[in-house]
Amino acid sequence: MSEQQQYRVGQVAALTGVSVRTLHHYDDIGLLHPSKRLESRHRIYSSADLLKLQQILTLRHLGLDLRQIGDLLERADFDVVASLRIQRNVVRDRIAQLEQIEMNLGRLLDRRSATGG
Repeated sequence: MSEQQQYRVGQVAALTGVSVRTLHHYDDIGLLHPSKRLESRHRIYSSADLLKLQQILTLRHLGLDLRQIGDLLERADFDVVASLRIQRNVVRDRIAQLEQIEMNLGRLLDRRSATGG
């Protein structure tokens, strides 16, 4: 069995686009604790931590506040796979809505160009 990948806080920030400061804040409020800390107090994150961070980021994007996200992730009946499927469907719905808006804007621009306005 292979050992799980480990990441320092700066690596997590670079991989995810989340600032080190935000990662520290998530740790401070108990939303995302690193899997371990070195004697030097450096935070070490696992692949599982990255998955949880992705959940947090997606739920934030979907409009939940940090308290709601924390409550959801702490539920005994929380199912990561089911949550990912739901989030993926919501994202797909938003993409479809944005594509419709983009198409409508394209039509409006075409009409404006055709009428010289």
